[in-house]
Amino acid sequence: MTDIREAAETAAEILLNGGYVERWVEGAIFPSEMAFFIAVCSVAGVDRVIESGRQDGYSTEILGDWASHNGRQIASVDLEHDAARAAACRQRLAHLPIQLVKGSAYEEFGRLVRDRAGRRLALIADGPKGWPAISMMAAGVDDRVEVVALHNLIPGSAVRELFERLGGPQTFYERALNDPGPRWQELRAREIAFAGGTAARSLELSSLGVLRLDDTNRSLFTNAWRTEFGLHQPAMVRALWQLGAYSAATKLYGLSYRLLRR
Repeated sequence: MTDIREAAETAAEILLNGGYVERWVEGAIFPSEMAFFIAVCSVAGVDRVIESGRQDGYSTEILGDWASHNGRQIASVDLEHDAARAAACRQRLAHLPIQLVKGSAYEEFGRLVRDRAGRRLALIADGPKGWPAISMMAAGVDDRVEVVALHNLIPGSAVRELFERLGGPQTFYERALNDPGPRWQELRAREIAFAGGTAARSLELSSLGVLRLDDTNRSLFTNAWRTEFGLHQPAMVRALWQLGAYSAATKLYGLSYRLLRR
């Protein structure tokens, strides 16, 4: 069975060969964070990734590149508010095996996780953020979901603490890869050289939490009930999806924000 060090070396190779380090743009998930995500997916045997939040398609292209090497499936959801930007993104990704979906993540994410495609799933969110993203992913977790990941988990934040409590410190690559291989070290060196002087976020602590699920933390994640979720408790979102009331789920999130600012 492939271990995380070996998988990280293979993932780093994909990013280095694809020139993704020098194509990174501010606001996107860092190259090393994406490499860690696909490494964890590889170890977990994931065959389908569902992504929420595409913007210009940086992380989506990396996922598509990875999938093109091994026949895995990628689905990506985005609101596509900016038509010109969305069109450019779609053109950029046209050569890759990616299902591009336009719509509200709270709606389309539910459809995608319930369509039963794929034996082992991974869920990754770069939009929405924070508690809404966590409740959305928790609502979608079933026994096929092996990995969940969320961006912008800032050190000291309650959402980061939740990920660390459920998955341990190895939820972040700097703790999971204590003895990284040469390709990973090269990826990190190039990333720091390219983005170190301009990135708004720290390059020392990653903010993409990648949670590998087991029977225990899967149950805790799926059944989470917190005041921070407001009206969009995962059980409520899941119930709406099960009824096929996908648009009602989007309205639930909106109502929660208007009434409770959550």
